[in-house]
Amino acid sequence: MNKRYKVVIAQSGKNDVKNKKRYIIQNFKYREYAENFSLKIKKAAKELAIFPTSHKVTGFQYRGYDIYMKPQSNHLLFYTIDENRDVVTVLRVLQDGMDWEYIIEQWIQINT
Repeated sequence: MNKRYKVVIAQSGKNDVKNKKRYIIQNFKYREYAENFSLKIKKAAKELAIFPTSHKVTGFQYRGYDIYMKPQSNHLLFYTIDENRDVVTVLRVLQDGMDWEYIIEQWIQINT
């Protein structure tokens, strides 16, 4: 039987989703699309509860934990896995095509 992890979205990840929703509403005036985006990200995050190590390791670490990357349609979820506590923490949600390596590197410097 597969081990299940508790999945949490860090405030930084929540802020990414909130900012993207705000962008969609302000620029496209399409609240339903913004809500669907939020639901898709939450669903993708919940999927990390089973076998989160199946995704690519980025080569970055945050507080001693490897940062993994899960593609989700045109976005990337960045997360860590705490094996001792069985917790997956989604750190950032970035749009695919962004210079995610630069963004993650800067974010780590600011937040450690």
